[in-house]
Amino acid sequence: MSTKSQQPGDREVVEVPPPSHFAERADAGDETWLEDAIQAYLGLRLGPKQREICRSVVNNERTAVIGANGTGKTYITAAIVLAWQTVRYPAISFGTSGTGKKLYRTLCRPIDKLHEQANGGAGLPGTFKQQPPRIDYDDPEHYFEAATPSDAGELEGAHSAYTLAIIEEADKEDVTAETIDAMRSLIPDYETSRMLAVGNPPEDELNVFDEITDEASAWNVVRVSSFDSFNVRVETGELEGETIDGMATVSALREDWLDYHEEDWPGVAQAEAWTDPDGAEFREDLDARWYRRRGGLMPPDTASTFRPYDADTAKSAYQPSVSVQRAKPVGSGIDVARAGDRTVLTTLWSNGALTVRYQATGTDYPTQETELVADRRLGGDNTHPVAVDAVGEGSGLADYLDDRLPNLYRFGSDKKPLTDGTDDDNPFGLVNYKSQRAEALAALGNALDSRFAYDDGDLREELVAGARTIKFDTQTLDSRGEHGAEVVTVNSKDDVKDRLDRSPDLLDAAMMAVWARDCTPSSGVLAFQL
Repeated sequence: MSTKSQQPGDREVVEVPPPSHFAERADAGDETWLEDAIQAYLGLRLGPKQREICRSVVNNERTAVIGANGTGKTYITAAIVLAWQTVRYPAISFGTSGTGKKLYRTLCRPIDKLHEQANGGAGLPGTFKQQPPRIDYDDPEHYFEAATPSDAGELEGAHSAYTLAIIEEADKEDVTAETIDAMRSLIPDYETSRMLAVGNPPEDELNVFDEITDEASAWNVVRVSSFDSFNVRVETGELEGETIDGMATVSALREDWLDYHEEDWPGVAQAEAWTDPDGAEFREDLDARWYRRRGGLMPPDTASTFRPYDADTAKSAYQPSVSVQRAKPVGSGIDVARAGDRTVLTTLWSNGALTVRYQATGTDYPTQETELVADRRLGGDNTHPVAVDAVGEGSGLADYLDDRLPNLYRFGSDKKPLTDGTDDDNPFGLVNYKSQRAEALAALGNALDSRFAYDDGDLREELVAGARTIKFDTQTLDSRGEHGAEVVTVNSKDDVKDRLDRSPDLLDAAMMAVWARDCTPSSGVLAFQL
């Protein structure tokens, strides 16, 4: 037990047992030594699931933690590293992930923070260094290190009497079977060494993390939902204590539920019952994001999908006769033909109407150049923002338009979005987007939810096909910000093309017209004008 003693200057100092105390308990087979060491040296309050993770590491050769957001799995992993390095000797803790930024954000940064806080209290040995991320101790054979070598085989070779091998964000695509095998090679003896893999639910069964969390695998699996958050249990009266910053709360669960579902919040108990795959009330029709982010589950095939708009909305916006009289053009989109496709020009008007202004099959770009800059094509105003998607041979057409249209923007499906930002300045869903295509589809969905009308039957077919095919998801993109950011991704345009059996040229031109109006710097129009 720890005791408190009064020191000169009335500064209260917490006395904790020496590392040998916990080492002796570990050698004796005490399954609680790790969680107790974390509490003693780091002062952390652990919830039931965090204790379960600690005991799994103590009792099992390999532990896989598959968890939802806000469960504390990141911090408990960092805490396990520090307790392991403090108690076991000589010890090596080695961490890896798909990329360096991802590894620093998810594992090294909390290790640095916890190590610094502990040094301000009870004190921990070692010095944290950032290049490369590591903790140096007096003994060079005793250390923590993190790396993401391009060749997984480079992970092999480091061994110690007590080795802890950690794979962070194990569900990401850049963590492969070779990564797992290389980390496994670090373990000299499972009597004294351990492996720990931590990640979110994978998107499909092809992911390597799904393989190691399968019931038939050699890994002990700890599944954690956001309902297991210490804060949620405190707020529902199941546990006593104060809430912990950074962990899921009841209000966060409620807000996500309302964002993802067109249903009232049913309360914590009912929402948990509907999300428990082993329970009698489990629902398979909830939003896919809810299963992954809050349930800690791979979504069932029947889960609803995060889409920019739905088919009914696309259908209801179709009006065979729309008027653009007295309206002004506020955004145009030009999708340039590739072999076998069409060059299409659509224009969005100030009254909310969208019309198809030009279509031409093939790649007769000289003729298309003349047609596209005609006043009648652009609504008599060539100064409004125009987006053009032209690559390869069609880039010459874009160059021609660029010389004649003052507010032309080259749209790139995979280019960085123009409205990329934070919750404060992004008007669409308060999120970042990975690409301009994702950004444009979000803008299109926002427009369809407003007073938006179009009159082209072929466009109706493509919009409906898109509604049933286009799917949004999220991923962490290391290139955004100091430690990366979560961004919205979108599935391939080829999925829509396969459904239609042709390229969705009208859909692409329509989304670019909205993108030109709402997302470009010169648009100046963020709402329909009457």
